[in-house]
Amino acid sequence: MSLHRSKAAIIGLFEANRSNEWVVTEKLGNTMKQKNTAKPSRRPRSRIGERINVWEILVGMYLMHCAIYNMLFGHNHFFIYLLLQAGAFFIIGVGYMGTFVPD
Repeated sequence: MSLHRSKAAIIGLFEANRSNEWVVTEKLGNTMKQKNTAKPSRRPRSRIGERINVWEILVGMYLMHCAIYNMLFGHNHFFIYLLLQAGAFFIIGVGYMGTFVPD
């Protein structure tokens, strides 16, 4: 989600044509109430692999690199903001935030 917000901020700053787009998501209220009529899968599914978002983790690693570089060679305290942002990207990237719908 934080990657989407960053993308929207960049698009808005450059005043691109797509600045008025909104991402529409499906509501989960009625989905949870309906009975599941599908056949269960024969092999167990990996839940960890489904929740990991690679792009969020990559952006988090990049921000972490920038924060460490600023901490070592910068003469300001901008690295504190970058460390917090990197932490947010890592938390979102490993799936600890957001809605998880059980099968």
